[in-house]
Amino acid sequence: MNETPPLEIYNKFHDDVQAIFRSRLLTQVLLALGDGTKPLSALRDVTGSSSQALIPKIRHLEALHYVESVRGDYVLTPIGRLVESEIERVVTLMGVFQRHRGFWVEHEIEGIPPEFLCAIDRLYRAEVIRNIEEDVFAVYASFQAIIRKASWVHGVTSIMSPILADAIKEAVMEGKPGELVVSQELAQKLATEPYSTMLESLSGYANFKIYVSPSPVRLGMTVTDGYLSLGLYRRDTGKYDAVTDLIGTDAAAVTWGERLFLHYKADSILLEMPR
Repeated sequence: MNETPPLEIYNKFHDDVQAIFRSRLLTQVLLALGDGTKPLSALRDVTGSSSQALIPKIRHLEALHYVESVRGDYVLTPIGRLVESEIERVVTLMGVFQRHRGFWVEHEIEGIPPEFLCAIDRLYRAEVIRNIEEDVFAVYASFQAIIRKASWVHGVTSIMSPILADAIKEAVMEGKPGELVVSQELAQKLATEPYSTMLESLSGYANFKIYVSPSPVRLGMTVTDGYLSLGLYRRDTGKYDAVTDLIGTDAAAVTWGERLFLHYKADSILLEMPR
């Protein structure tokens, strides 16, 4: 079964598509009604526009059967709810890239699995942390704070350093449950010093497990009950960027990170700890 190309659909219905995105008020009304039924006065408040400017736009949305009037208030129709949800996702997605354009442009975002890249709008509230001359340990200090405040720690990574390993070791020895999914290359590295000695010291801790992913891993991520920390490889060098992280503390970012961890863990193999 052949699908109709989106460009062909756009060429056929471009007037209606352009009308929504070309008009600030049309888009604002749809997004505002995405939160629920609103009277005209509320729509005036959220758009900052007069009734005279709003009413023709509302009539246009009613003609498209995206909006209808119920007892004097305005509400999205079933079709309108579907359209609004997609517009909301596109707006949020563009907001994610605009807020931290440098981070997304400079890094290999294709290292994120496609289904999670499609849901990257969940990271809108995340902030970028960079090592700078005034604070050359900003990223590591943030990582330490995340681990210290965590009740549990999950991670996916293709990179490791003795400093990061010590932070994880400390958390495990404090009794915090920890699970780590690593790349095959990193698993080989962990079998050498100084990591092999660290793993030996943790072999008796049932609260810590390491898994090896059969799939390539091109990112470094830590997720806890309250934080997400995401690092990526740079596009210009192909090397992991250890001096820049994206940090999220809201539920949407944490949920996104935990789902990503479970995605990698699902087909990973438990690594036997050295004894």
